[in-house]
Amino acid sequence: MKQCSHPCAIIAFNHKNIEKLRAHLLDGYQCLDSWLAMSQLVNDPRQRKDCLERAAVLAPENEQIQIAYLEAYLEVEPNDIAVQRRLAEIRTMQLLSDVKTVHFHDKPRARLLGDILISISAISSDELQEVLRTQNSGSVITTDRRLGQLLIKKGLISPSKLAKALIIQQQERSQLRIAPQVLGEYLVEQSYITPQQLELALAEQLRLDQKDQRLSLGQILVRLNMVSQARIDQAAHEHEITFWSKFGY
Repeated sequence: MKQCSHPCAIIAFNHKNIEKLRAHLLDGYQCLDSWLAMSQLVNDPRQRKDCLERAAVLAPENEQIQIAYLEAYLEVEPNDIAVQRRLAEIRTMQLLSDVKTVHFHDKPRARLLGDILISISAISSDELQEVLRTQNSGSVITTDRRLGQLLIKKGLISPSKLAKALIIQQQERSQLRIAPQVLGEYLVEQSYITPQQLELALAEQLRLDQKDQRLSLGQILVRLNMVSQARIDQAAHEHEITFWSKFGY
C-alpha cells in the first residue's frame, strides 16, 4: 500500500467524482481524503460506515473523524452498547477539554498499543508491521483492542502480554487526560484489588473474547473470586462520583 499525502492534491480536484476516488484507492493508496470524500458521496449507510471506518484507521488521533465513524456505525447498528459508550466517552472528553485552560504547547499523545508491545518486548517492530500490512482476515483494524486480538490469534502474543500493554496504555491516557480513568484502575487505586489481579482478570477477559464470550471486567473479577459483586457495585458508584467531582459536578 502507498501512503498518500494529506491533503491529497489528486482528491482536491476530484472530491465529487466517485469513480476517480475509487480508482485512486484501487491504485493502492491509503488516502484519508479519498475515504472522507467517498463517505459524503455514497447513499447506503453501510457503505458510509465502511468509508469512515477506513478514514478512522488512517487518522486515529482525529476525534472528529472518530465521532463521525461511530455515529455512522450506530446508524447501522443502533443497539451496540460498546460503541454507544465509546462515542459518549469521546464527546465527554471533548466537552471537558473545551473548558480547560488553553496551553500554548503541543498536546501530549499517549503511545499506541503496538508501540507499547514493542517497548515491553512482547513483539518486534517487524512482526507488528507484518500484521498491519497483511491483515489476513480482510477486516480493518479499527481499535487497539482489535489489533491485540489479531496478534493473539496469530500466536504472536499471549492474552497476559496484551493485558499488561492495555493497562499501561490506559494509565498513560488517563494521566494525560486523553481518556477517563477506568474502573479497573480505580479498583487498584483504592486497594480493592492488586495490579496483578487486574492484569490476570483482563487477560481472562481477552481469552473469553477469543471464544466470543463477552463478560465485563467486573463480572470476571467476581467470577475469579477476587472481589465481591457488592464491592464492584460500590466501587462503580464511587468511581462515577469521583470522576465527575473533579469537574465541579
